[in-house]
Amino acid sequence: VMCNASRVAEEPLIYRYCSLNALSGDGVWGNVDSSRCNSLYSERVVARAQAISDVNITKKAEVQNAVNGMSELAKNASDMAPKDLSNIADSLAELSEKYEENTAVVVAAAEAIGLADTVASVAGAGEEKLVSVPEADLTKMVDCMTTLAKRITPGAPVTATTIAMEMFEVSQVEEEGTEILLPKPSQDTLTAPSLTMKKAARNAQNETVAPSVAVFDRATGGAIFPPPTGTGDVESKAAVLPQVNYTIDSSIVSLEFDGANELDLEIKMSVDVSKDSEKSGVELVRVCQYYNTTQNKWVSDGCQTKEASTSTTTGEKSYICACNHNTSFAIILSESEIADSLQSSVSTVLNSINIVFLFVTFMCIAPFKQFRARKLMAIQSQLCAALFVGHIAFILLGTADASDPSCVPGVIIVQYLFLAAIAWSVCASVTLYEKIVNALKSFGKQDKYYMVKCAAGCWSSPLFMVLAVYITQVSMGNKDLPYVTATGELDDAKTATCWVASPWKWVGFIIPVYLCLGLNLVLFFMIARIILKAGKSGSSTNHSREVKAIVSIATTVCLPWLISVFMTGPLLMAQIFQWIFIIVTALQGPTMFIAYVIFQEDILTNLFSLVGKEPPQALLPPKSSSRAAKSAASEISSIKPTTTAAVKKEEKSDIVHVKNPDYNQPPKEEENIYSKVDEEAPAPKDDAISHGSSSSKHLYESTSFTQHGDETDTIDPVPAVEHDETYENPNATDIDIAQNSYPHVPQLV
Repeated sequence: VMCNASRVAEEPLIYRYCSLNALSGDGVWGNVDSSRCNSLYSERVVARAQAISDVNITKKAEVQNAVNGMSELAKNASDMAPKDLSNIADSLAELSEKYEENTAVVVAAAEAIGLADTVASVAGAGEEKLVSVPEADLTKMVDCMTTLAKRITPGAPVTATTIAMEMFEVSQVEEEGTEILLPKPSQDTLTAPSLTMKKAARNAQNETVAPSVAVFDRATGGAIFPPPTGTGDVESKAAVLPQVNYTIDSSIVSLEFDGANELDLEIKMSVDVSKDSEKSGVELVRVCQYYNTTQNKWVSDGCQTKEASTSTTTGEKSYICACNHNTSFAIILSESEIADSLQSSVSTVLNSINIVFLFVTFMCIAPFKQFRARKLMAIQSQLCAALFVGHIAFILLGTADASDPSCVPGVIIVQYLFLAAIAWSVCASVTLYEKIVNALKSFGKQDKYYMVKCAAGCWSSPLFMVLAVYITQVSMGNKDLPYVTATGELDDAKTATCWVASPWKWVGFIIPVYLCLGLNLVLFFMIARIILKAGKSGSSTNHSREVKAIVSIATTVCLPWLISVFMTGPLLMAQIFQWIFIIVTALQGPTMFIAYVIFQEDILTNLFSLVGKEPPQALLPPKSSSRAAKSAASEISSIKPTTTAAVKKEEKSDIVHVKNPDYNQPPKEEENIYSKVDEEAPAPKDDAISHGSSSSKHLYESTSFTQHGDETDTIDPVPAVEHDETYENPNATDIDIAQNSYPHVPQLV
């Protein structure tokens, strides 16, 4: 398009661009980039800018004339070209640099008011013009006002229509805890902001430092400051969030303490809430943020937002920004459509059910010594305890605000508890691997300190990890990388719910969780492979035991948590997997109750015996009555040991004859899923061994027996295992297990 449709074609062409709105899928026209256009005022602006550039700031009359000329010309800003506004900004920047270089010169009130009016006129040029003005040029006008605030007479505030400035005296800020009223523009109808020094600002010489302040009203500040875009740390998950509109909702207070080492201050600012009731169906969230001059964006780290008071007569609501640094502060308003609360409601209900079942499961196992003595049951009870406390802590953390003092310790506790739960799941998966996959390769191995090691590792290492990350962040002291940010659990910048910020949540929580779950997944497939092969090798066509075992193990090693990997990407897919994740993880407690209590006959029997009753038959596993099982039992009981050919003849005296009591017993009811996993290999008893010599090492004779009554297998010779000894059979493979060369696998299943 042309710069001006009514002018001749010699004007350069300017452009406007169409962009795609990723959320709605619509094309949106941007503003025209008219930065190359001229206006009727272009030549006059250049002349006035040159006059300011050439002025001698020590000559007050000369300075006043130059400032007044530019101020009068700037009143036509709405008819100027964007390049004219940039030239005005450049001239103001040159003047402020002169004041920075010559600190002895005091800016007169009339000069400051003229320059402030110039900035106000440029800010009122309109968004269509200002969008073509480079952001750096707009920032120059902000810097000019903060520089003037430091050069005006101390204790004498300067008030213009849209900007007010003051340089405070040391005596005004020496007393800690005293509320100091800040200046406000004459056009501003809201209550003036105030400053409270919680701790006096001091420089390297331990001298009290007085601040300078420039206060911009909402309209002017919103025009010359970059617009807020959220917290600036919304990541890939932002694709699942509703579109949020951010605006500056208060005056902008620019504070500067020259040479101060440490700051602890509170700024009280008011906003107009009289029209909030008209915005039905919209969620309104106000958060205190500051303008980060390094990142050139509004952020909230280092500041806490506190609601102060609400006035029904004036329609004002005041907020307190508690901050530890000096810069430009404002209350940022975020407006978004109220999202469907169905997912949140379902999550709350399922989480409550989950917590109840976790507690019940823990109480069915932990109080009884006979169950605590079993490694796997003890590990499962610890896993239930960590998940139970972790879910409660997470719900409580959701009620905390990012400004609450409990936010940081709450985040640390929640991360620690869930990391501890994941650690216990790793301990469980390793235990199951050793008992099922690696049982024959290390038969009889005992470690009486196994649970002590698990407890020490699972409860202490997560705490060390979380605290190490937090201490690292604190020691770095980088304000651009805060430990906690005012975002929700899905990095929703419009909320004030506290959660750990990036990159600390990745280093101290997400990456360790995924590494542990990855290890659990690998071990789970190895364990499931053995269980399924053992089930296929049997004569029974009912594989309910194998299914129960796999479901129980998958729950124990927290595999449902892996669904969270798919909660990113396209909007529809992310929402679907959010629902799946909520449902599956919330049902972890009920699933644990079924696997750890209902499936376990000994636990059921113990619970019903407390009230003098027996468990219903419907909850007990069916009794084995197959002819094959009876045949196997009868055949096993009639077996007599024979000498294996693998044993040398000259070592016959070292052969011992063992009557295996497990083989001679009649068939019992089907074993529970984990009923044999926790039992260590017993040491051979003297009365069951015929000592043929004084040798300390013995071999069980090779015995042929029918495991399932269908085929006869030969058991490899298994050395006798003395107490605390380990027998390793390097020839034992997964195929041997699957073919039932050793009869322990069906018992484990």
